[in-house]
Amino acid sequence: MIGPLLQRVQAARLTRTLGTLLSNGVALLPALVIARQVCSNRALQAQVALAAQRVKGGGTLADAFGRQPLLPELALHMIEVGEQAGELDSMLLKVADIFDVEAKRAIERWLAALVPTLTVVMAVLVAVIMLAIMLPLMSLTSHI
Repeated sequence: MIGPLLQRVQAARLTRTLGTLLSNGVALLPALVIARQVCSNRALQAQVALAAQRVKGGGTLADAFGRQPLLPELALHMIEVGEQAGELDSMLLKVADIFDVEAKRAIERWLAALVPTLTVVMAVLVAVIMLAIMLPLMSLTSHI
């Protein structure tokens, strides 16, 4: 449950950084170097470094990321479409928006499930404390 959520957050961070850099006129290779520094996931950092090497060798960004699929499949397809349409920067920003929304929804669902669970745990703890207090009192009153 947490793994896919973290993957979406990392994908959003990476694609937003790349999209912002590209839309502000930074070339793809320097943008990849900068975006690599934004990633906190070492596997994703390594993938971005390999992608930069493949792009430097003449490959497309979608192919470079697709060889080691640490990014979600949707991101790879949208990057490919953005490259073909010549709108990679705006497509990367759309990918980031999609993954931000997905991550927000996943966190909201997780929190919605967490609240009732914590309520039940607290009720059990209160019951145990009440029993720990009441049982000795009951045994004392039964001996009188």
